[in-house]
Amino acid sequence: MKLLLQPKGVLAALLLLIFPAFYSPFAHASPSVLSEWNAPKPRHLPLLKSALQLPTSNEKQSDLWTPLDDQGWRPCVESTNSPPSLPEKSEGYLQVFLDGGLNQQRMGICDAVAVAKILNATLVIPHFEVNPVWQDSSSFMDIFDVDHFINVLKDDISIVKELPDEFSWSTREYYAIAIRATRIKMAPVHASANWYLENVSPVLQSYGIAAVSPFSHRLSFDNLPMDIQRLRCKVNFQALVFVPHIRALGDALVSRLRHPYKNGAPGASYLQESTDVIDKDSAGKFVVLHLRFDKDMAAHSACDFGGGKAEKLALAKYRQVIWQGRVLNSQFTDEELRSQGRCPLTPEEIGLLLAALGFDNSTRLYLASHKVYGGEARISTLRKLFPLMEDKKSLASSEERSQIKGKASLLAAVDYYVGLHSDIFVSASPGNMHNALVGHRTYKNLKTIRPNMALLGPLFLNKTISWTDFQQAVVEGHENRQGQIRLRKPKQSIYTYPAPDCMCYA
Repeated sequence: MKLLLQPKGVLAALLLLIFPAFYSPFAHASPSVLSEWNAPKPRHLPLLKSALQLPTSNEKQSDLWTPLDDQGWRPCVESTNSPPSLPEKSEGYLQVFLDGGLNQQRMGICDAVAVAKILNATLVIPHFEVNPVWQDSSSFMDIFDVDHFINVLKDDISIVKELPDEFSWSTREYYAIAIRATRIKMAPVHASANWYLENVSPVLQSYGIAAVSPFSHRLSFDNLPMDIQRLRCKVNFQALVFVPHIRALGDALVSRLRHPYKNGAPGASYLQESTDVIDKDSAGKFVVLHLRFDKDMAAHSACDFGGGKAEKLALAKYRQVIWQGRVLNSQFTDEELRSQGRCPLTPEEIGLLLAALGFDNSTRLYLASHKVYGGEARISTLRKLFPLMEDKKSLASSEERSQIKGKASLLAAVDYYVGLHSDIFVSASPGNMHNALVGHRTYKNLKTIRPNMALLGPLFLNKTISWTDFQQAVVEGHENRQGQIRLRKPKQSIYTYPAPDCMCYA
């Protein structure tokens, strides 16, 4: 019996060592065993020392906080040709099953409405798959105000919360166990309107229902009627609002960031008060930083982040497990990747970028992130530069956070809401949250700083650069990356570049 047990015990021990990401309690409890979690030393110490010694500059701060000039573009989501109108007869029910996190689902919802319009179908409130990374089972109704969603779109398409009894068999479980005639699973990425008319309409006509799964990035951004494009804009910018308790918590956090001394300690009793009218004249300003530096991002980039051999080994094994080694960047050296601006900015590097732009230790910073690879140890350098940095945990009581605890999508929704209402938004690395908020803030003409990765990579590789030269290069390299309108090019996302599809030049 011992001979049978020993191999299993050895295998279990090996699994713990090889896959620390899947055994976080063990990893956090034993940092000395898994040195992947040991805090790396600052990689840009001379720049960091200079940044920490900078005096507060009110002149630079005033320039930074100046809102964007009127760029002449205005939101215009309604059709220019005719008022919205429902089709006389619905062709059937359209179901979609959405993958990904909050912002990928958000884009999928907009596309689903557009496809339903193309097909003259009745849309069933989209089903959210359980995300394999975050393990979040939140539904559409847990995140978005479903009644508002239906009401805003009532003149454009028919929407139902649930299927009628005659179609109650059409569930996710039904499609999971066998091939079904009513499921369309071969929809190409960025399919055309004609593809849906040719391939999905016949299913609707035959069965009265069609289910598209997977449904992520399944509608083209080009060669669509303007009415369909405008409808996607209407969904994204008008129909999709978060449920009331998310908005209330978001308002509370925004108020506490603007009035840190007036509000005092967070508490449940304050949640209602925070939604009252805020005195804008006395309100302070704040930056939201989306620090996209999780283990997935770090591993997929194939870059070196200063954690030594243990970290390199752990990330390499993680890549092998998650993507079977299929990471294009892994064929390049770290220096090559950095020189091309293809490495995510670490908390230290994004802190140096913000300091070079003119933000200082008096800047109120809200950290919008789910999990940071390396935890607080990795963030400590950023916190030294910006001691007034806050997040959901520091601003809200445990009682206020109880409704969103452990729910990655709801946590992301709060961060999205606060990011949309901040004076300035900065995203450390491109991704779905970055793309969604850049587009939404462009739509509202709000200042958004996009890090110039191609510039910063070589700057951080230069170990002899002075603070003066670094700062000058950063300031000059970001003059036109603060929210200026960029017109969408072919194949680019309408949700990241809302002009000219969702906006009109006045």
